[in-house]
Amino acid sequence: MLKIFLSILLPLTLFSQDSLLTADEAVRIALANNFDIRIGQADAEVAHLNNTKANAGMLPTINLVAGDNFTVSAFQQQLANGNEFNELGAVFNTVNAGVQLGWTLFDGRVMYITKDRLAAQEQQGILNLQAVVQNSTAAVLQTYYGIAASRQQERSIEEVIALNEERLRIAEARLAAGFATQPDALQARIDLNRQRGDLLAQQNTTRTAKRSLNRLVARDPETPFSVVEDLNNLYVPDREALLQGLQSANPDLLSLKMGEQIAAYLIDEAEGRRKLRLTTNSTLNAQRTDNTSGFLLNNTQSGLTLGLGLTYPLYDGGLLKSRAEVARVGAERAALQTEARKLELTAALDNQLSDYQTQQAILAYEEENVGNARESLNISTERFRLGQTNSLEVQQAQSTFEQTLGRRNLVRFNLKQAEVQLRLLAGQL
Repeated sequence: MLKIFLSILLPLTLFSQDSLLTADEAVRIALANNFDIRIGQADAEVAHLNNTKANAGMLPTINLVAGDNFTVSAFQQQLANGNEFNELGAVFNTVNAGVQLGWTLFDGRVMYITKDRLAAQEQQGILNLQAVVQNSTAAVLQTYYGIAASRQQERSIEEVIALNEERLRIAEARLAAGFATQPDALQARIDLNRQRGDLLAQQNTTRTAKRSLNRLVARDPETPFSVVEDLNNLYVPDREALLQGLQSANPDLLSLKMGEQIAAYLIDEAEGRRKLRLTTNSTLNAQRTDNTSGFLLNNTQSGLTLGLGLTYPLYDGGLLKSRAEVARVGAERAALQTEARKLELTAALDNQLSDYQTQQAILAYEEENVGNARESLNISTERFRLGQTNSLEVQQAQSTFEQTLGRRNLVRFNLKQAEVQLRLLAGQL
């Protein structure tokens, strides 16, 4: 009895040491640590950093330039008054420094269009991050509910094992009393061993699923935890609300729509580059030249230079026109992608909704089947105990009960999966 007590108590003690992880807590940890989300955050940050007036070409550029040129040469110079300078290895040194400014004053509004495009790309980066967050959340929830479903299946197998152990005790007692044959006890033991093997396999499935969840929340795969083993579903989907959410909140679809807007900006940019471009440049410069030979020993200059530049493309082999046409084709392609994705997501939503409603109806039947199968098994077991039937009837009843439990657990899990997918499509995660 002591061994039996310890064999029951030890697993319960080990299980109680595992910290309880709720679905909300798993999502919270994933949002903070998940690698896909952190990569998405980096991508969104890059788009934010690129959204500047400088990147759009709206601001001037100012550069500090400096140089020192040192020359040694053979020098010969003859002046008008007859003086001559001849020196082998004459040294000449020119030092200059200055501040240069360049600024585009007008470029057909391309710089303003580019700034709008960069802002749209930043917004698209945020939407892409939202898509990563929601997909990661869905993956966490689906894995979490998979663990809960696996644990429920373990409980079902354990219940069947307990019933089969009772069947084995009855068969062995009847055999000892001379009321049954050896095959009844042997078959009961065979079924019991099979179920114990099924339990080991199911426990391994649970461990594998836990490692997957630990990976999604970016922690050590062997981190122990337990889950809330409840797959009851109270979700009531509304198709109109889901469709509205898909149109207004699905980040994947919204990102594609933003891509259409970006493509339109690219068309305007390409068209703007075919217009007049006005630039200004200015240089504040100082220069000194030192000579060891010649009439002029040193020369120092400083001053401010201002200039304007005008550019208008007259002929470029059709390059700018070609770029504009490419941009238009890109915009058409973006619009087609959006419509195709919208149709795909709508069909997926209707499929998930239909699956959810079907699984709900099936669950009602399976819950009833579990009750009927349990009652039938109890009756068969009692009849077997009283010697009113053979072990084959009990074996069949146990098999039916085991199958109904498995089907019910699967339907419960399918309902949670469908719920997660519906919320994901509607942008509600």
